[in-house]
Amino acid sequence: MMTSRELMRAAFRRQPAERIPTMPQTLRDTAVHIYSQADGIDWIDGIKHCLEQPKLSTEYVIRLSRDTGCDGLRLHVRPDPLLLRRSGDDLFVLDRQSGNAIGRVDLHGGGGIILDHPQPPIETVDEARARLEQEVASFSDEKIDYLRQARDSVPDLFVATPPGGITMNTYTLLRGRTQAMTDLYDRPDFVHAVMDLQVAAMIRKAEKVLKAGVDAFYIGDPAASASLISPKHFEQFCLPAYQAFCRHFKSSDVLIYIHVCGNSVPLLEMLAETGAHCVEPLDPLGGVSVADAKRRIGQRVALMGGVNTLTLAQGTADEVKAEAMQKCREGGPGGYILAAGDMVPPRTSRANLQAMVDVARYSQWRA
Repeated sequence: MMTSRELMRAAFRRQPAERIPTMPQTLRDTAVHIYSQADGIDWIDGIKHCLEQPKLSTEYVIRLSRDTGCDGLRLHVRPDPLLLRRSGDDLFVLDRQSGNAIGRVDLHGGGGIILDHPQPPIETVDEARARLEQEVASFSDEKIDYLRQARDSVPDLFVATPPGGITMNTYTLLRGRTQAMTDLYDRPDFVHAVMDLQVAAMIRKAEKVLKAGVDAFYIGDPAASASLISPKHFEQFCLPAYQAFCRHFKSSDVLIYIHVCGNSVPLLEMLAETGAHCVEPLDPLGGVSVADAKRRIGQRVALMGGVNTLTLAQGTADEVKAEAMQKCREGGPGGYILAAGDMVPPRTSRANLQAMVDVARYSQWRA
């Protein structure tokens, strides 16, 4: 019998396997919501503890993956711990020297940090290089060692790790969203130069991550690459960056999947040309159909995702099961991994998550 790790690797390579594997794409917030009450805390305190002690985030994700029977999971390079103060339903980030609030935690939009005074937009290539060098340096040996320990704790499971942002997601952080969009028209040479720097930095971070023994890299962008820029601009600025990254690791054993949520329908063929082994998340809220993706690019790359995140968050377990079965029939049996159409929403119930996992784990879709 194949292990979960072997099932996932076979699916990524579109090779025969005993069943469709599942990697739902659960992160810390979902696990905290599911376990916080059982652990005797409310979910905001749970998030606070994870941000103050980042190793807890990894432990929560592994715990949920084990309990539900997932075949794969995402583990992140551990971030630096934060100093936080809770006030009602808000978490404020404090400066360690002064103790003053410098931002807050976005508890409703992914758990990121919203700084009161973010770094100013870069204006030159040298400024971009310096900012990206800081990102590379943040992947310290200590953090990679911890990732290795976490990876080794689940030897039978498939582990993917994001080496960092690339293309429009990172570019908008460097330049500001509005300025980034106008740059595509006004400063194309500058955009290309910064994209090249991003790829070089991402490769250096990924080389560090490889030392942790992960199975796959997760690369890509949120909806910025699909819904906020044109396919023409994606082809001009983003596609070459992804191709350069994938080309660098082509001769290695590491697998790569590319995430572009939102309306990726016009981009499917280009995503298959990146050199990634798998395209994800096939977001139905962006109009993406697993059946259409299978028809158009399923003979070239594996596919992962497709289950509506609204169904996961708001539907019943029976509705999740029915939708997951349909996605498996559209995407399977080979070269498909059952997963959500984006990250599993934080307030998804354990019952709904389990219903999706069981469809793949017990091949219920064949009924």
